[in-house]
Amino acid sequence: MFFTQDRFQLRNSAFRRSLLAIAVAGSLACGGGGGSRGESQALGGSDSANAACSGECPNQVLSSEEVSLILRQGIQAANQLGLKATFAVLDRVGNVLAVYQMEGAAATTTIRGQLGAQGGLEEVPVPVTLASISKAGTGAYLSSQGQAFSTRTASQIVQEHFVPGELRAPGGPLFGVQFSQLICGDVTVLDAGASANISLNGKFASGGSVGPRPLPLGLSADPGGFPLYKQGDVVGGIGVELDGVYTLDRDIRDQDSSNSEELLALAASRGFEAPAERVANNVFVAGRSLRYSDVSLEQRPAPAEVLPELAQTSLKPVPLYFSGALRSGVVFGSPESGVMNTSRAGLPSMTLVGAGGAERFATRPGTPIPGGKELQITEVQALLDSSLTAASRLRAAIRVPLDSAARVSIFVVDSFGNPLGFTRSQDAPVFGIDVALQKARTALFFSSADAGEVLAAIQSQDASNIKDDYSGQLSSFLGSDSFPSGLAFTSRAIGNLARPFYPDGIDGKSPGPLSLPFPPELSASQRSWSPFNDGLQLDLVFQRVVRAIDGNALKSIGLANSCSDERFGNRLRNGIQIFAGSVPLYRDGVLIGAIGVSGDGIDQDDTVAFYGASRRGLDFLGRNEIGDPVLGFNAPPEIRSDTVTPVGGPGTRLRYVNCPEAAFLGSNEQNVCDGL
Repeated sequence: MFFTQDRFQLRNSAFRRSLLAIAVAGSLACGGGGGSRGESQALGGSDSANAACSGECPNQVLSSEEVSLILRQGIQAANQLGLKATFAVLDRVGNVLAVYQMEGAAATTTIRGQLGAQGGLEEVPVPVTLASISKAGTGAYLSSQGQAFSTRTASQIVQEHFVPGELRAPGGPLFGVQFSQLICGDVTVLDAGASANISLNGKFASGGSVGPRPLPLGLSADPGGFPLYKQGDVVGGIGVELDGVYTLDRDIRDQDSSNSEELLALAASRGFEAPAERVANNVFVAGRSLRYSDVSLEQRPAPAEVLPELAQTSLKPVPLYFSGALRSGVVFGSPESGVMNTSRAGLPSMTLVGAGGAERFATRPGTPIPGGKELQITEVQALLDSSLTAASRLRAAIRVPLDSAARVSIFVVDSFGNPLGFTRSQDAPVFGIDVALQKARTALFFSSADAGEVLAAIQSQDASNIKDDYSGQLSSFLGSDSFPSGLAFTSRAIGNLARPFYPDGIDGKSPGPLSLPFPPELSASQRSWSPFNDGLQLDLVFQRVVRAIDGNALKSIGLANSCSDERFGNRLRNGIQIFAGSVPLYRDGVLIGAIGVSGDGIDQDDTVAFYGASRRGLDFLGRNEIGDPVLGFNAPPEIRSDTVTPVGGPGTRLRYVNCPEAAFLGSNEQNVCDGL
């Protein structure tokens, strides 16, 4: 039996409602009030912030005066507790509105996964300003009107087990998401006003407030980052760094109620707290509620009548992120935000635009390939329409209230990894924009006939950080006839191969061929796994990520214009992603592109991609003339990765996609992906 996260997903809405009812009843018995968990039970969410928003409430914005208030509240709490901290405030698309470093605060923090792992980002010192920005951005990017997630939530869903500390359990559902939102990718937009004369080497930059902006350390799992809300709408995030260690929560069986970074972040967010109804505690995955905060609102120091003034010298410029001048945020959904409201297939949607309002990833045909089999513009449009429609019909896994529709981001790429079109549901979390493209490119690259050859060639170069022979390991693991030989891989299948245990979560097993051994075991290159050193995923982008946090490197050679070696072309330009939500696209058995989806539960992301590309999904829109008469654009079943049982593994086959039962709202239809 192959244990993967999908085997434990809650797929039945009635069962999920029962669990929530039990949890709410328990909170009331413990003294909570109203129709949701009380503030002490929700730990970080406020009943007074509840606004019944589920995606349709008007978007709000943080003013510069409110940013100042948030900082002053945080500083006042730090003064009362005798702490010296660095604060960052971002808006919803990642514009850095302020970075404030109190006098006497530490200048650096050290990345540490607490496993004694060797290599990668382990024990790398980084500026606290960058850590606080990533923490604030994580709170903003993972959240929406439908759910409020924090960096502690992120910690819970990126480790080798879900939940952390529970043995023989699958990896976190968003395993690998930490290496997204990177500054070297082609989705994130640099702040031209903060470039500080650094050479951008062609990387897309914009003045004003166009996002999504990059996060310097990717998404953070270090507690101390929360979303900020106004009238039920997420307007940004707050991040605090002070303890000298950039880490994650390895054991959630206890409650770290003394966490000073969470305490100061919650103190700073007074008046901008997340709605108690929407915090991660009220979102259930695999029968367990997620974590939001280990600190309650009641633990915050009492507010002062007079708050300290900001010291202008403590507003710290951060090259590529913050000019040093405190500023207002931007209204999410406006053209100025870069993520603009529009409509597609009769549904509210969003698209990415530049400073002039032009679409950044306007729909276009694929690059020509032999036989004229490339995707045509009408086909790209149909794929986007079909997938967006599928999401609107699909029961969400991570949004409150229950029985909300899934909200996701969707990218289609051609056989060279070039984006052919993009769309997203309104109010989908921002992190999914970059991740959707990562997922599409991951499925595309590993389904390509030359994937092994390219990996091997780059690994052999001294200048590469690909230190282990992943291509050889993959060939041996799958069998010489399986890679590369035209097999269709999804990001779920690649994720199976990129875990520190195979099968996923079974402690003591050897790692997948794209991962590293779990400590204290070491790979051939004397390295071991941690969330900060997870194998091929980090190796591909390591040099360019480190260059972007090294001030001397930035001054001398500038920013990298791609996250991976140029010999990958655009196929891995923003790195790979190793959790579910993408499928390769085919015509007459020929690989012609891929579609990637991100923003909801992993089974939901899989469904949107797989169903959206299928004959059934296209027919639902009346696009009977588009795609293969049986498969649509899905891979022939006989070449899908779930036909393969690795010869180097314990006899457990790979997966392809996983779709939830009773997937669609208002329908009891089961097994909606069967026969696709």
